[in-house]
Amino acid sequence: MRPPVVDLDGVAKTYGDVAALADAHLTVRRGEMLAIVGPSGSGKSTMLNIMGTLARPTAGTVRIDGHAVDDLSDRELSALRARTIGFVFQSFHLAGGVPALDAVADGLLYSGLPRGDRRRLAEAALRRVGLGPRLYSEPHQLSGGEKQRVAIARAVVGDPPLLLADEPTGALDSRSGAVVMELLHELHGAGTTVVVITHDRDIAESLPREVRIKDGRIEHDSAALRQEAVAR
Repeated sequence: MRPPVVDLDGVAKTYGDVAALADAHLTVRRGEMLAIVGPSGSGKSTMLNIMGTLARPTAGTVRIDGHAVDDLSDRELSALRARTIGFVFQSFHLAGGVPALDAVADGLLYSGLPRGDRRRLAEAALRRVGLGPRLYSEPHQLSGGEKQRVAIARAVVGDPPLLLADEPTGALDSRSGAVVMELLHELHGAGTTVVVITHDRDIAESLPREVRIKDGRIEHDSAALRQEAVAR
């Protein structure tokens, strides 16, 4: 049996005297789609950084794809992140003057693949998100929703098992946001594990699993409630 994609056991993160995350227990199994929801300052961004191996915990154990993060060197951690995790951020992070095809191909820079192979995979990823006609469009030629779809294509071009989406609709109008969420559902349907970090309760409640965080602590996990109901 393959290990969970994410397993947090008693994880805490402090910054000086501030506890950003406290005693977090969370298991994300392969193929799940869930929301981590909470207001600004709740600790959800800290949890994202720890799940994405961008920050190490102050206490507790973090396992990503079966690997204990504390046991890995920075180089090994970077390699694990590159092959396991795709990131989508609210602000797109697309460089001006770079066509969509090259922006997505750059997501494979550390794969060791030749440039031609990277561009071929990038084209396939862009067509997958409905941007076949926009391969050579630069950021200033794209709408907000199209920019986010480029960012999603870049995140999934290497076919990572885990996609972390941080407020993926936060900079979009409602129509573009709905298109992006539909795309994330499609990726989940194709087998990608999708974790959406959001402050939007409507988005959180629309996903199969909802994890609520407040003041650095998980206060609700719909999966845990379902397990308790089955146990009864």
